[in-house]
Amino acid sequence: MENFRILENGGINSPKGFRATGVSCGLKEGGYKDIALLYSSIPCETVCAFTQNRVKAAPILINMERLDNKIQAIITNSGNANCVTGEEGIQNAREMAEMTEKFLDIPAGSVMVASTGVIGRKLDMEKIRYGIQRICNTIKTDNDIRSYATAIMTTDTKQKTLACEFDIEGVPVRIGITAKGAGMIKPNLKIPHATMLVYITTDAAISHEMLELALDEALSLSFNRISVDNDTSTNDSVFLLANGLAENPSITQEGEAFSRFKEALIFVCQEIAKMIVKDGEGATKLVKIDIKNALTSTDAEKIARSIADSYLVKTAIFGQNPNWGRILAAMGYSGAKFELDRVVVKLNGVEIFSRGEPQKTGIGQADVLMRENELTIEIDLAIGHKDYFLWTCDLSHDYVKINSHYIS
Repeated sequence: MENFRILENGGINSPKGFRATGVSCGLKEGGYKDIALLYSSIPCETVCAFTQNRVKAAPILINMERLDNKIQAIITNSGNANCVTGEEGIQNAREMAEMTEKFLDIPAGSVMVASTGVIGRKLDMEKIRYGIQRICNTIKTDNDIRSYATAIMTTDTKQKTLACEFDIEGVPVRIGITAKGAGMIKPNLKIPHATMLVYITTDAAISHEMLELALDEALSLSFNRISVDNDTSTNDSVFLLANGLAENPSITQEGEAFSRFKEALIFVCQEIAKMIVKDGEGATKLVKIDIKNALTSTDAEKIARSIADSYLVKTAIFGQNPNWGRILAAMGYSGAKFELDRVVVKLNGVEIFSRGEPQKTGIGQADVLMRENELTIEIDLAIGHKDYFLWTCDLSHDYVKINSHYIS
């Protein structure tokens, strides 16, 4: 973090040449903002990652047709996912893109689309058309990251936005990121390929190949390492746009400049990923699952995900119960290799299980530690040299209340 200058009130409109705002068109009851527009003054090198769920929303299908295009804007609606809406849904998503291109007077094929909200309902295109015309006019004079962040939210309770500045060969470069996501969060993203939507902008000059390489690694260390409720959305999308207006020497190969850019990208992605988990529907605790010294990387990941996705573990955490037995049970059915008499389980640095035996003193201390808002469950398998981590949250009464009334 000391290598980056965090920008106050930063987000995707912080890098040079980017603007963002949000307005209401009536998709959400109560006049809440529900249309958001991200716009670059010039076309951008763009890399995207989309859900691997076999059921993909219409906007993703449209975006996948445009992966080779220079992208200049992204139009987003909340309140309706435009998913499982047939050919009409696809045509509606395409019309959203084409209308945005028309009103911004930018090239055909230079707009991508995102939608989030209820699945299975067709878009009210009369409202959408009004909203797109309105926001394309508004963005000429309005550049409001708070309005944008609000307009993409569904069950979120907090805005998730961040930007940092750093130097590449003496030239200041910025990366901004804004996201939404609180439920249906277990991203499974690949390049190319209640929802997680992530928008990342940079004014760095960087080639498409290097941009793709950087995002691939950043995803593997951030959004692909979070789980709220073990459900992968139909609409998950990550967009990374680079317009080059910082005018740094272009990054076209691996080296110090690329490493600096990648380090900053990983930093902002990890910070936003943690914000998403903290704002998980009904969540009260952010939990890092940290697996050490597994025999293989695959085994380390299997154990981490098994623990993070266990509803028994998650409810124990909500109940502030240091239930080491549930942790071991999740490890046991993960399919990973380990030897119980070598395993050490720590909660915020305190041993609660060690080499086949529960640690009564540590368990007593853990009763107090469990009251903290951020927890780390560290498991040393002592059988190899491979590590893996991810972030999850607890499972509360409120999660059930939210999802029993909110139509996905």
